[in-house]
Amino acid sequence: MKLWKMSALFFFVMAGFSLILVIVPENTFNNYIGVESGIKGVLIALGFGSISIMPGFVAFPLGAALKMQGVPLYIIAAFTLSLMTIGVVTFPIEKSFLGVKVAVVRNILAMFVCIVAVVFIKVVFGE
Repeated sequence: MKLWKMSALFFFVMAGFSLILVIVPENTFNNYIGVESGIKGVLIALGFGSISIMPGFVAFPLGAALKMQGVPLYIIAAFTLSLMTIGVVTFPIEKSFLGVKVAVVRNILAMFVCIVAVVFIKVVFGE
């Protein structure tokens, strides 16, 4: 029964995110998370990525599509890493399985790891 509830929530999150991608015009992504966005773009990417949690087979093609639109790698890294590791929408599920304290600590640690990785990628690739 819990697996069924979790699957329904996962489907709802994926459908909602897909709908956002269809509705939002392509140039809007460049305005907010493009080359000139800097820290603001990283925070926006972390925020949008944190809304849901998705597996790599969804996140990486999405990152490739953003790269083809000219979004820098460090912002794509912020988005895809937070998309796969930080889960605001899935927090109620985590809370029920892990408890509030563990779920909060896990999400905070995941955010810290995402920020460290973004800084590393920015320094290494220099975009």
